[in-house]
Amino acid sequence: MRRKIISIKITEESIMQRKKSNNRNGRLANSAEKAFQAWLKDQSCVWCGKVGPSIVDHCKGSTFGHNKVHVGHWFCIPQCAECDTQKTIHGKRLGNESWAWKRKEEDYICDTGLASPEDVWSAIDDWNK
Repeated sequence: MRRKIISIKITEESIMQRKKSNNRNGRLANSAEKAFQAWLKDQSCVWCGKVGPSIVDHCKGSTFGHNKVHVGHWFCIPQCAECDTQKTIHGKRLGNESWAWKRKEEDYICDTGLASPEDVWSAIDDWNK
């Protein structure tokens, strides 16, 4: 009986590759984006002011990009369950999401001393909806 010998080349690159996500473009949130989203969960609703914990809503989805800048995981705002239902189920636009995000991002800078990348801020400011 003959055995086949199979050789597999294991390199550092093959070990270090991240598992592909189910996300359409394969990009998961990094640690800075996760920290921002965790901070948002404790904030009050941007539309009605109901005290948190809140639902972190990706304004245009996690894969959203504008001007060739991926902003999806940064472009999140805190919403209460009622306001989230109005947007998600009923399709009602509650206000300018860019303005609401910029307001919360300013609070994030004051509270933590951290900020979103400049290109992300510029892309969301330019989108302005």
